[in-house]
Amino acid sequence: MTVADNSKVEEFLQRLIDLESRSLKVGILAKEGGEILTIANVHEYGCDIPVTPKMRGYFRHTFGVSIRPNTSVIKIPERSFIRSSYDSKGDEVKETGADFLNKVIDGEMSVDSFYKILGQTVAQTIRNYLVKEVTSPPDSSFTIAHKGGKSNPLVNTGRLANSIDYEVI
Repeated sequence: MTVADNSKVEEFLQRLIDLESRSLKVGILAKEGGEILTIANVHEYGCDIPVTPKMRGYFRHTFGVSIRPNTSVIKIPERSFIRSSYDSKGDEVKETGADFLNKVIDGEMSVDSFYKILGQTVAQTIRNYLVKEVTSPPDSSFTIAHKGGKSNPLVNTGRLANSIDYEVI
């Protein structure tokens, strides 16, 4: 009597090897370029910009605004959208990821699809958080005027939100 092995252990082990051989990067990726990475870092962590004579002249010439003589630093406040979205939405994303992972383990979803869908989900979660939930601290009146009356602190042209992407490694 011959016993057939229907356990599919080999397929299961191969899926685990495939899962372990890859990883996922999500956020503002290096391919976006240095300027948007700088903008993202400034907003994520905040930044103090020393006021120089050249900057005073630029503001006067470009915006018609004189920086007060006693102002030595322009403070860009922290408006975290990567770390805060993780803190706020991380459990939801983990649940979604666990559901997808179970589908991979059960053979209902490919490893490629798992990473693509998870990457898209995390990137969209960060975008939505940036656009809808980062409202504080508010922009200065100067910034609102410069943005044509738009008051969402991290949204003007949509470039920052649209730069959030994922990459399967």
